[in-house]
Amino acid sequence: MEAIKEASDKAPSLKYQGRKTSRAGSEQRRKAILEAALRIVVREGVRGVRHRAVAKEADVPLSATTYYFKDISDLITDTFTLFVEVGTDKYRSFWDESEEVLSDALHQIRDVPEKRPVMMAFLIDLVVRYLRKQLLEHRDYLLAEQAFRLECLRNDNLKTIASKHAAYLHTDLKRLFSEVGSKAPDMDAVLMTELIFAAEYKGLMLPSGVFDEQGSRSLVSRGLQHMLHGVFEEPLSH
Repeated sequence: MEAIKEASDKAPSLKYQGRKTSRAGSEQRRKAILEAALRIVVREGVRGVRHRAVAKEADVPLSATTYYFKDISDLITDTFTLFVEVGTDKYRSFWDESEEVLSDALHQIRDVPEKRPVMMAFLIDLVVRYLRKQLLEHRDYLLAEQAFRLECLRNDNLKTIASKHAAYLHTDLKRLFSEVGSKAPDMDAVLMTELIFAAEYKGLMLPSGVFDEQGSRSLVSRGLQHMLHGVFEEPLSH
């Protein structure tokens, strides 16, 4: 559960609903409660989050959870907010690093037409590597994500946070598709986001520690070939 431990300075700023804190000790306890709630979400789903269960998981008095979060809705909402902060920092770091490598690769092939088809293989490898990293190194994060996505259908308070969460990945993918010359980068980013969600869900159905490399590669390859049909056969703009 290393992903739950700490959100970096690059994580997006989101509004928490629970009681505000001014002392460092109080903030640490509040965060410890949210981290405990997030561990419960991973194990049992959102419906497992109850004041008593969270207090036991966090090893704090029951009165502490009710002090910081007046009702279970605030507790769940703030747990999702923490999840988004931690998770977004994690996958944005991946795409930021990948964008630098992609820019270098595009620069190298602009004036070498015979190398342009190689870029498709590069992009397929990039997305498959992301899926592998998520499913093998951040499985708990993905389990929590699936639980929160389902809860959004019942809890309107989570929908705004969920929209922001999806928008972060969409923004990174749109930038990536624009860089490679997509004719519809916004729509391609939407399609790739859904393809990634589907691949992650399918991967979570496999035993922990197992990654279907061939199946993921086939899915990503099929999707990217449709999205970028003809892009690498045409001259790349400078």
